[in-house]
Amino acid sequence: MTSYDLVVLGGGIIGLGVARLAARNGISVAVLERSDLASGTSSSSSHMLHGGLRYLEHGRFTLVRESLEQRAAVSRMAPRLVEPRRFLVPLYRGDRIGSLKLRAGLSLYDAFAGKDAFSRHSMVRRAEALALEPALAADGLRGAGIYSDAVMDDARIAIAVARDAAQHGAAIHPHTEPAAVRPAEAGAFELTARDHVTGGTFVLRARAIVNATGAWTDAVRARLFQALKPGTPDPLPLLRPSRGIHLVYPALTRRHGLLLTARRNGRVFFIVPFGGRSLVGTTEIEVPSPAPPAAWRATLDEVRYVREELRRALPGIERLPPLALYAGLRPLLASADDVGSASREHRVIEEHGVITIAGGKYTTFRPIARDVMAHVGARIGRGGRPLADPCEPLPPPLPPGVEVERLAEFAVDHEFARRVSDVVRRRTLLWLEPDRGRAAAARIAQVMAHKLGWSPERQREEFQAYDASLWEEEALLRRSAEA
Repeated sequence: MTSYDLVVLGGGIIGLGVARLAARNGISVAVLERSDLASGTSSSSSHMLHGGLRYLEHGRFTLVRESLEQRAAVSRMAPRLVEPRRFLVPLYRGDRIGSLKLRAGLSLYDAFAGKDAFSRHSMVRRAEALALEPALAADGLRGAGIYSDAVMDDARIAIAVARDAAQHGAAIHPHTEPAAVRPAEAGAFELTARDHVTGGTFVLRARAIVNATGAWTDAVRARLFQALKPGTPDPLPLLRPSRGIHLVYPALTRRHGLLLTARRNGRVFFIVPFGGRSLVGTTEIEVPSPAPPAAWRATLDEVRYVREELRRALPGIERLPPLALYAGLRPLLASADDVGSASREHRVIEEHGVITIAGGKYTTFRPIARDVMAHVGARIGRGGRPLADPCEPLPPPLPPGVEVERLAEFAVDHEFARRVSDVVRRRTLLWLEPDRGRAAAARIAQVMAHKLGWSPERQREEFQAYDASLWEEEALLRRSAEA
């Protein structure tokens, strides 16, 4: 049995951010993630490291200011995984938001960014907007606003945060989850963890547990309640999750991102340049919490919705099929607000000795981690001590142009990859290739078999598992095209 000050459940950006902060401050910590690191919401975002321009309309000024501050900080920490990008906001006749309101919002966004602003906003006329992005629908176009934000590789930043945590002493266990938890003496906990890849188990002792499981927060809370306080009723949900999907296309714009308004329901949606492609989304479908497995699956109606709105925004691409699809759940805090305007703030609570973090957004993972660690410090007797949280560079990924075999080796040796899909989908951009990384996956499986001691059967199964993971997605895209 290995003893730690802290065990973090959940290997998304929030859990890994907590582990990084703990390890950098001399607190022994282990992370248990039942799947791959960043395999949930942290790899299915809009890939924007941003303040949240649309949150200004809902009066979330503190959140926007903090997010813009963190946009600058994370950009400095991961310069090879974050790229400043200009976004164009078209203005059409009859839009809910007119030029004066947009100009005011962009001015406020710049003001909140302060000295960390990438570049100030501007307003352009119709002709200039079409010159910048000729594919825009011209009918009713009056002009556009242009502002700056950042595009990020969400999964690979999370992996870099995990590497930073590990370099400072954290134990990172992907594909591992607690099979049992029980109280131990002196207010501690004993956890039996099961490795889903090897089938083996090991025991950990922890003075504190943090539940940072994102969209699974309520499900994990209920399990922990049952284990630590048998007979206790299931707690009321903290979350009100919503599903968002994105379609991946070849590059649709010249160089700008686009912030658009959906004609069907007035929702904001984006076209985000990323990895030589365009990410188009998103949707907002409320799902129950705890979320059933089907909650992660995109529906035909959602795909049709995104394609329909894209055709209205860029009418010249009607026949262009999407290359890929991904879906994720936002761990929104439960509230009576409409799900589309729900808060992206976070909440930290302690129940039966377990510290749970609910809600939050990717960009603010560092201040969220600080809030969590304030509770951890109080529990383990280190309360009141200031935490060091420097903006030092995170461990960098390999440079572009590296051979697939070297990518696979690096992913296994330094980035905690244990499955072929881990490498293709979350350690590289191979999933954006026209074949979705299938050719590379076969070569990656061969390298991983050598490094991890796989049998020929296991090597074949790993490739087949990645290939099969694409079938449902591609079938849904074909159905949407036929419709």
